[in-house]
Amino acid sequence: MNDPKVEAYFEKQSGSVASIASALRDCIASHGEGLTCALAWGFPCWSGNERIFSVIAHKDRCNLQLFSGNRLAAAWPARIEGTGKQLRHVKVRSVGEIDSELADIIVAAIKLDRIDPQKVK
Repeated sequence: MNDPKVEAYFEKQSGSVASIASALRDCIASHGEGLTCALAWGFPCWSGNERIFSVIAHKDRCNLQLFSGNRLAAAWPARIEGTGKQLRHVKVRSVGEIDSELADIIVAAIKLDRIDPQKVK
């Protein structure tokens, strides 16, 4: 059963941001079998051993937050942004940006959580 709070988050989005958020959710679901999703800090967050992703809707885009993004950023410097101690993000401005490279980032983040989970601080 889906968390009603998570469903409400996606249902309240509108326009292109709604399409982007939905497509991100579908992409995570297609690569993240067994992950759980719950609202945390007001946003849908997917977890395996630890938190892996969240999707944050903005006015003109969605951010795919990567909780261990610092360990992935060097492999995708053109896509993964941010300077936090652990947290990084990918700005997604259109459904077309949810491509094979973004899927590779999602798969890598899930794999990293499975082989070397890091506590979210």
